[in-house]
Order: sequence, then structure tokens, then C-alpha cells
Amino acid sequence: MLRHVFRSTTDEEIPLLKERLRCLREAGQVLYERFNCSFTNCIAEANGSAAALVNLLVDNFPGFRDEDHFHGQLVRFYKRAQILVGDLWACFNGEGYGRFHDIDKITMFADYRIPQMLNSLGCLLYSPPLYRRISQQQEIATGENCEIELRGCSIWCVELIRRQILREHPEAKVNAILIDFFLYDTLKERERSGEETEMLPHHRTRSIWY
Repeated sequence: MLRHVFRSTTDEEIPLLKERLRCLREAGQVLYERFNCSFTNCIAEANGSAAALVNLLVDNFPGFRDEDHFHGQLVRFYKRAQILVGDLWACFNGEGYGRFHDIDKITMFADYRIPQMLNSLGCLLYSPPLYRRISQQQEIATGENCEIELRGCSIWCVELIRRQILREHPEAKVNAILIDFFLYDTLKERERSGEETEMLPHHRTRSIWY
């Protein structure tokens, strides 16, 4: 059933289906056991804090615990937890379930499309070995050093863009979420117009964290 629901527009089946089904079952079990079968109870427990909601998700739902080690240092991305909070904020226009007093603490959502867009804009540059791997569409393993670097550098790049916008326009109301949305929407516009063919491909990583 879910294999059909999540079918691709191509002949390729959705990747990592078993892992995704495990995440769905896990989420249902946690909601049942911990939050009285309602995600609104999870939102209420965060008490209007975006950071607290991210931490609640990570602490209670292992499928949101997007962590890895980089040269002995624990790195926490929490992409799916943060995009859940960002989508709530955007969907409810910062009101009701989407009201968070610290929404600006959320970073961009580190996956594979924003690095591609940042690279096309000249904001994020790849080393020659990484450039070759991406241009040849070679798979990069999840947790591999260069994959962690791609995600981490994308977060920092978007933060630098945010700071530059505020330096030039102090009155602007901008955060990493809005910049992420803008970059992603611009990329999809390029896809529709055929301009994406002129860009370097996005990196290939099989991961439930994206």
C-alpha cells in the first residue's frame, strides 16, 4: 500500500522503503505512548519554543536523531526535526500551532538540494576530488566526511548570507528558514525552465535524514 502511495514518477522505487516504514511505525508508537496519540500535545509541551520542539522530537523520536561524528566531534544536524518546525511556522503564518518566540534559532535544512543551489550561485565551492565525484554522480555514503562537510558548510553559508542581508538591510525580517525556502523555490523554478541542466548535479547520498 505505502509502496504505491510513495511511488515515483519514474520506474525507480522509493529508496530505503523499509527504513522509512520503520520511522513511520516508530512515530506512531511514540505518539501513542508518550503524547496521547496527538502531535499537538508535543507542540504544546514545547511551550512556544522552536528549539524546545526540535529537542523534544530528537529526544523522543529516534528517527529524527540526525547525528554523526566528524573527526571525533559529535555533529547534530536535525534536518527533519527542524524542517518540521519550519513548516509549522510557515503553514500557520507564525500563529497558533506555528507560533514560536525563537524561530530564528532554526538553521537551514541541510540536505542535498540547497548545496547544489549554493554552488551554482558561487557561494559554495567544492574541492577538485569532490567536484569530480558529484559531477560523475558517484554515490557519497551517509556519514562520510565530505557528506558531513557539505551539510555543515551549507548551514554556515546560509548563516553568512543572512548576516550580510542584515548588514545591508538592518530592517529586514529574514532568517535561515526563509533563505532556505527562497533557494529551494528558485531551484525548482530552474528545473521547470530547464536551466537546471546547466548546473552541477546534486550530490547522491542514500539517507533517511534528508
